[in-house]
Amino acid sequence: MRVFLILLLFFCLVFELYSQDIDPQQVRLAIEQGKQFLKNCQKSNGSWNDASSEERCGSTALAVIALVSCGESRDSAAVRNAMNFLRAFTGKEAGRNYSIALQTMAFCLVDPDKYRPLISKNVALLESNQVRQNGSPHDGGWDYTPGTQRTDLSNSQFSILALYEAERVGVKVRDDTWRRAYRYWRDTQNVGFPSTGSWGYVPSDGGKGCTDQRGSMTCAGLASLIITSGVLDKGSATVEGEKIICFKPQDKLAADKLTLGFKWIADHFSVSKNPGVDGTYLYYYLYALERVGRMTNRRFIGKHDWYREGTDKLLHLRDKVDGSWREGAFIDSQTAMALLFLSKGRRPVLLAKMQYGDGETWNLHPNDANNITFHAEKRWNIDMTWQVVDTGRADVDDLLQSPVLYFSGNQSPLPATDREKRLFARNLRSYLEQGGFIMAVAQSNDKSFDAGFRDLMRWVLPEPEYGFSLLERSHPIWSADVVIDPDQMRPIEGINFGCRTSVVYIPPVRDKSGRIDAPSVSCLWELAKIFQRDGAYPVVVQRQVDAGVGIGLNILAYATNRELRTKDQMARDLSKSDTNETRRGRVFVAVLEHSGGASVAPRAASNLLNWTEANIGIPVESRAELVSVTGKKFLDYPVYFMHGRSNFKFSKEEREILKRYLASGGFLYVNSICSAKAFTESFQNEMKEIFGAGMMAPIRSDDELLSDKFGGYAIKTLELRTPERTPGKPITTQKRNVEPELYGIKVNDRWAVIFSPNDISCALESAGTLECRGYTRDAALKLSINVLLYTLEK
Repeated sequence: MRVFLILLLFFCLVFELYSQDIDPQQVRLAIEQGKQFLKNCQKSNGSWNDASSEERCGSTALAVIALVSCGESRDSAAVRNAMNFLRAFTGKEAGRNYSIALQTMAFCLVDPDKYRPLISKNVALLESNQVRQNGSPHDGGWDYTPGTQRTDLSNSQFSILALYEAERVGVKVRDDTWRRAYRYWRDTQNVGFPSTGSWGYVPSDGGKGCTDQRGSMTCAGLASLIITSGVLDKGSATVEGEKIICFKPQDKLAADKLTLGFKWIADHFSVSKNPGVDGTYLYYYLYALERVGRMTNRRFIGKHDWYREGTDKLLHLRDKVDGSWREGAFIDSQTAMALLFLSKGRRPVLLAKMQYGDGETWNLHPNDANNITFHAEKRWNIDMTWQVVDTGRADVDDLLQSPVLYFSGNQSPLPATDREKRLFARNLRSYLEQGGFIMAVAQSNDKSFDAGFRDLMRWVLPEPEYGFSLLERSHPIWSADVVIDPDQMRPIEGINFGCRTSVVYIPPVRDKSGRIDAPSVSCLWELAKIFQRDGAYPVVVQRQVDAGVGIGLNILAYATNRELRTKDQMARDLSKSDTNETRRGRVFVAVLEHSGGASVAPRAASNLLNWTEANIGIPVESRAELVSVTGKKFLDYPVYFMHGRSNFKFSKEEREILKRYLASGGFLYVNSICSAKAFTESFQNEMKEIFGAGMMAPIRSDDELLSDKFGGYAIKTLELRTPERTPGKPITTQKRNVEPELYGIKVNDRWAVIFSPNDISCALESAGTLECRGYTRDAALKLSINVLLYTLEK
């Protein structure tokens, strides 16, 4: 849980991108080679034994966790053999607390239903092994073996992680266990310069704090304090009878300690060493660092992009021959920990919660984003994370790390000065133009958020056609993932931009007198807890919570199409920033202006051109300018990209100019956005007016355009996405391979016009939407590359 997230943000973070971009292919290769190394090291009995015999269950469980986290099938021979080995050693037979904890985590990850009795047995054993000695600095912790009344923070960390995973799969842990553990981690934090905020390996017998300070143990302390405080905390929303109470105050003591710990890690950040320890336990530290970054939903720790820097370091440290990572004798375990950093740290980001203003008004429900992400993970069966983004420091690249930006609060998110407003609006506009999505929720105690967010969107999208409108019940957001009961629907507004509704806003629910009389969906997400420890809600409350979660899942499914990119993939986005490179020797493409939606997919042509240069090596001018047929620049461009989704007509003058342009060697590449029939019919009618009936003909599947003759792809089929609606059920998307459906007009024995009635532009925008029929992005890129190469040769 991220219960105290807001108070982790009290100190300033400096946003600096790490200079080295991550190559996704290198990351995938490192993961695959590391997995293979682990499988090659597995013993015939299913175990990994690079530790002492007492820890054989622990090293085996760690290897299983790493393999499955890296995508290894739970039914693979390696995992099956390892699980057969692990379940033969249960309870005290598993060995010391390290092994019991890791074994429990493996059971929870691989098949929690199958191994539930063993998970329950291990939970009881870990609880009995917890030191229970009131007044002792060791009270609430764990040691290697029970009965010593001594503890260390490493064993204690793994015990906490195991109990946390058990709770996540429904095996309850006693409140007293959590309370003692919370006090243990709260009181073992160091106080006093220069170690303030850190944790060490062993509690100090002389009072509070530890005997030393270590990066690995500080990460352990942060994660353990987040877990224990989160489990015990009731959240900022509660239920009294059948009434939902929002905006409950939070525990400031734990939040302050988390802030101090995070500051220590930021001040001592490293991916080359374990801070506070001379040259040892690097991979153990990185494994813990990844957990802190993920649990605190931070892309940056201080000024450091922790995942990019850590990944770059691991790529340099790995053995290029066998794929392992080595530190000391425990090669299997070090490799497993390195793999866990790479795999868990690269989890795709579902959304970014936007931090704005000076206080806490942006985060009145600190668990809302975490809880809705958890429910999306369960429903979509995808491991995901979310991030916090500071609106005052983030640039467009930072925003593009998340497919959804989430605004919430009761105060205006609009910056104070006109200069700040213009800069923020420009960044948000660029984010939307590159396929981003904005979701906003006003709180039920709204003061100025509603007015401020509407004003912000007017700064971002000042054109009159981009106003808010109420989403009708036929809109996919009401059924994209969960069908919402009619009596649980609430007003939702949206702005159509690009290929879809790109801004969705849930305003306060008001009664006939204008009084706000319903909890926000943010409050309902806060109630949709990962751990429901206090029993079931009353039916009337549970229906509201379920509807709130369903609305959130629908919006997120609509925004992402459930297709998310990992962090290393996000590092190399299709859209590159414009530069001032010389225009000499470059291919120029413009977008043809018309009245039927020429600007609906503003980044489609630029994305195509950027991808062409990056992957095919053709120098292009990526700024695809919007040009009218009667404009002075019209004849400057040899190729025009055209798309739309509405009716349109050319004037007589425009038709004559366009005909002369095409006859003299010009080229027109056209598609109907989301396969819109209105645009298709208009375009076909215009071509008939210009060239006469019968001139537009189907392009055969064996045409040279669809071959690799010009350096492109041999295309036999393309993948087509088709949304399917069934009344009372969520929208689904069917994908099937079909022969390309293309039509063209030949002038002087070459195709001068190529038209696709199926969508290409929205696919190129990377704005996956459930409601749009058309080619997938890969299919659209392949087809478009062939068309562009054809125009260069012809």
